[in-house]
Amino acid sequence: MPEGYLTASDSSWVAQHMIESLHEMASEQTRPSILFRPKIYKDGSQWCCLLGEDIMSGVVGFGESPDKATREFDRVWVG
Repeated sequence: MPEGYLTASDSSWVAQHMIESLHEMASEQTRPSILFRPKIYKDGSQWCCLLGEDIMSGVVGFGESPDKATREFDRVWVG
């Protein structure tokens, strides 16, 4: 086979990788922190991700970065 061409097994791997990537993208887009757009702000040395009026009555996640705070928010949301 000439160099640079994909074999059948290469094509299968590429197709499987594309499917997995699409599933991962869809999963990210359905996270509660994406769907419900909570407020994300720095609170002292931590980041806060809050949906609601305040941390006592709302859903909240804290973390060392915005990403960690939103992932904690998602974890709390799911319960």
